[in-house]
Amino acid sequence: MNSETKVCQNCKQDFTIESDDFSFYKKMKVPPPTFCPECRMKRRFLWRNNRSLHKRSCGLCNKTLISMYKDDGVQVYCIECFNGDGWDQFKHATEIDWSKPLLSQLYELINKQPRIYQYRLGTVINSDYGNSVVNSKNAYLSYSVIDCEDIMYCEGVDRSRNTLDSFASYDLDQCSWNILSDKNYNSHFLLSSHSCIDSYFLYDCTNCQNCCLSSNLRNQQYVFKNQKLSKEEYQEAVKKLELETYSGFEKAKEEFNTIHKNAIHKYADIMASQNATGDFILNSKDVFKSFDISNSSENVRYSSRIIKAKDIFDTGYVLTGELIYECSSASSNSYNQIASLLCFSSKNMEYSLFCKNCSDCFGCVGLKNAQYCILNKQYSKEEYTETVTRLKQSMFDNPYRDSKERKYVYGDFYPFEFSPFGYNETVALDYFPLNRDEAKDLGYPWKEAETKNYSVTKDSNNLPDSIDEVDDSILNETIACPNNGDQMYQCTTAFKIVPAELQFYRQKKLPLPRYCPNCRHYERLKYRNPMHLYARECTCELSNHDHGEKCQNQFQTTYAPDRPEKVYCEQCYQREVL
Repeated sequence: MNSETKVCQNCKQDFTIESDDFSFYKKMKVPPPTFCPECRMKRRFLWRNNRSLHKRSCGLCNKTLISMYKDDGVQVYCIECFNGDGWDQFKHATEIDWSKPLLSQLYELINKQPRIYQYRLGTVINSDYGNSVVNSKNAYLSYSVIDCEDIMYCEGVDRSRNTLDSFASYDLDQCSWNILSDKNYNSHFLLSSHSCIDSYFLYDCTNCQNCCLSSNLRNQQYVFKNQKLSKEEYQEAVKKLELETYSGFEKAKEEFNTIHKNAIHKYADIMASQNATGDFILNSKDVFKSFDISNSSENVRYSSRIIKAKDIFDTGYVLTGELIYECSSASSNSYNQIASLLCFSSKNMEYSLFCKNCSDCFGCVGLKNAQYCILNKQYSKEEYTETVTRLKQSMFDNPYRDSKERKYVYGDFYPFEFSPFGYNETVALDYFPLNRDEAKDLGYPWKEAETKNYSVTKDSNNLPDSIDEVDDSILNETIACPNNGDQMYQCTTAFKIVPAELQFYRQKKLPLPRYCPNCRHYERLKYRNPMHLYARECTCELSNHDHGEKCQNQFQTTYAPDRPEKVYCEQCYQREVL
């Protein structure tokens, strides 16, 4: 089938449905989308609140929880209670009202049925102050982390140890401020760098040791500002930076930003992957317009944060799964899911949320070990099959229309307005920033920031410059964040230094931070390009690359055409850097 151009219901911009997409839609028995890929991604991201956490109680045992849900009428259960037999999961089972859109009825059920207080999976130890934590220990204020231990203030980090303040990185140890990087050890402020040891402030460096303030290095040692030095010269140069002081660290960061801007930038960070477009794609194949894809994932399109999964379209946050369409946080060991959210180890699930070990459910919420249910009501296999067929047709005949008259038929993810979170509480804000008025004009929910009543005891400007000057009394201070509650940064207004963190700074000879963890996260996000691809040409003009005055190669990249960086195609990058 040929590609088709449509107009997005939401942003009113043209978008293309590629010819290769139609076979997947046919396989999943869903119609082609009427929202563009970016608006579909925003819609899913609106259900992904990582950082806005609240203290409240379990609805059954009254245990105090740190939950992603405010105490606003919706019941949440701790893991033990949710998995236990102390409640009737079918209490809110609902008869289908054929006169009403199915999504309206599902929304009512969502707001009645208890849900798990946080996203977490596997063995999670001493990680209450985290969210989306999988098989990890001592994960503090960290989000979307898998198989980690002793990490703090991280997001999108997997298989890492003893690491602070890092983002979208894997297999780190003894690191801080690693961004879009992997397999680094004892290295700090590394961007798009891999397999580096004992290094500082590197961009696009691989297999380097004892290197600092450099870019585009391969297999180097004792390099400072891209100049090869002796061991003694290198150590003296790094010592003069005074990285143990905040003033010295910030000065080095400013110099690094200039180095980063002037470096050669590969059109995309795609490694050991075949037939891939997007960014930060590792060891995967047949990936199209997707981001953060890893661990042998295959046939992934319009998706993000996919780990070891296959046949994934329009989905975010999957750890092992297959045949998944228009889902958010599809969780692990998932199979054949459509428009579902956080359904653990479940298969053949459609329009279902917060379910575990279930199969063949449609429009269900908060079920365990259930099969052949619709709106949480039990059916026989024959009744279920017949009713689901009728329901799907009813979603075309009587679709849900939201406050902006956007129409949702079978195959569409949940309406923007259904999300229990404000746009400003979710990862939608991270990748598609909007202010309050812009979000409300589009009909997206927005939550006003709660007033914080922290008793601030120290202004960040009054912190010691050098880590050598910091004593243990800092652990008793409540430090004011300079951003003073800015909602575009989800600023918490104040923060504390905890013992393990102070120990890390002392061991690594690094200064105390001046901003709260959320504001530091948004600073790291500035080093990541938007989840948007542009068509542009290679900017290489080096005649020794055998392409005349200017390379004519074209590609899809996250670097907008008006960006000033030197962005090279694969061939020119290989010639110049490798």
